[in-house]
Amino acid sequence: MIETDASDYAIATILSITLSNSELHPVAFLSRTLTGAELNYDTHDKELLAIFEAFKLWRHYLKGAANPINIVTDHKNLEYFSTTKILTRQQV
Repeated sequence: MIETDASDYAIATILSITLSNSELHPVAFLSRTLTGAELNYDTHDKELLAIFEAFKLWRHYLKGAANPINIVTDHKNLEYFSTTKILTRQQV
């Protein structure tokens, strides 16, 4: 599972595994401040950036995952991102 969050100035993600007793165990953490251009991103794109950075950093863990990877975010609009027909250049 990947949990993400973004604020006006930073992004953060947590990579966790689910144990046999259904408890989550954190494996890795990522947080960083946003760069100059990223500070101008919409909230939607900042949340998406956090997900992108998590997959980029932890791809070696995620690539061979036996189970689907769940992404948890507090930005409701990202639920429908995969069905969006028109993406901005930045999102592509």
